[in-house]
Amino acid sequence: MNTQTSLSVRNLSKVFGRGTDPEILLPGFRQISLEAYPGESVGLVGESGCGKTTLARCLTRLIDPDAGGIVVNGQDFMRLEGKALRLFRRHVQIVFQRPETSLNPRMTVARFVGEVFHNFHTVKQGEERQRLLELVQWVGLREEHLSRYPHQLSGGEKQRVGVMRALACEPSVIFLDEPTSALDVSVQAQVLRTLREIQERTGVSFILISHDVAVVRYMCSRLLVMYLGEIVEEGPTEALFVRPRHPYTRALFDAVPRLHPKTGTPVLLEGELTTRNVRVSSCLLLPRCPFAMEACAYKPPMIKVEKGHGVACWLMKKG
Repeated sequence: MNTQTSLSVRNLSKVFGRGTDPEILLPGFRQISLEAYPGESVGLVGESGCGKTTLARCLTRLIDPDAGGIVVNGQDFMRLEGKALRLFRRHVQIVFQRPETSLNPRMTVARFVGEVFHNFHTVKQGEERQRLLELVQWVGLREEHLSRYPHQLSGGEKQRVGVMRALACEPSVIFLDEPTSALDVSVQAQVLRTLREIQERTGVSFILISHDVAVVRYMCSRLLVMYLGEIVEEGPTEALFVRPRHPYTRALFDAVPRLHPKTGTPVLLEGELTTRNVRVSSCLLLPRCPFAMEACAYKPPMIKVEKGHGVACWLMKKG
C-alpha cells in the first residue's frame, strides 16, 4: 500500500450551539481522527443522528469545522480560501444519499457532468465527448443516458450519475454518504460492484458512511464506529465483525438479521440514541450500557487491543 495518505484528519470537531452547561452534550462531533490511503475504502458506521453526515460535510468543507486539521494529498485543506479552495475541491468529492437533490433537473446528464470539465479543466478542449463516453461506461450506464434528464432516470441510474460527476473531477477521495440506502437490494449490489471496479481502475479512496453494516463489510478494509459524535471503536473490518469489543459495536452488529444467528446472549442497549442525561466528561454510552460500572463516569481513552484495533471502553482495562 502507498504510504502517502490521500486523506489525513486530526482532532476534527464541530458542535452546533453553545449551551449553558459545558457538561451537556451538544449535537455535532468531537475529536475525530482518521486516515485513508490511495485505493482504500474506510467505513464509518453508526445510528442515524450520530454525526456521520455532518462529519462528511465538514471533511469536504461544505461546512467549516470548529477545530482540527484536514490534509489531502499533503495539502492543508483547512488553509485554503477563495479561488484556491474552489479549485482544490476537485480532489475531495461527495456522493449524497439522495442523488436527485444534487442533480439539476434542467440539465441532461452530459451537460451536468460536462460542467466539471469547464470548471476544473480536467479534460482538454475537444476531448469532452470521449471522456463522457468513458465515464458513462465506467459507472455501468449506456451512451443514450447522456441525453436524458434526471426525471428520466431510475434511482440507481441517478446514483450512478452522481458517482460519474464525482469521477469527472479526478478526485483523490470520494465520500459516499449512504450511497445505496434508497435503492432496491438488487440495484444496491450492482452499484457496489461498480464502485469496487472503479476503485481498482482509478485508485481513488472511498470514505463510506452508512448504517448498513453489510454494505460496509463488503466494501471496506477498515472500519470506524461512531456514537454521539465520537469514535468508540476502530480497526480492520473483519476483526471488528469477528470480535467486536465495544458494547455499542456489539449491539449494532447483533441488531443485524442473520440466517444463522450467532450463539451467545446478544447485547441489548437500554432506550434509544439520545443526548439526554449524557455528559461530555463520561462515557457517552453510560445511560444505555448494560455493562456500565463506576469507571464509566469518566471518559475512556482509546485503548489499543490489537495492532490497528482501538476501543474506547473501560472494559478493555479489565480484560
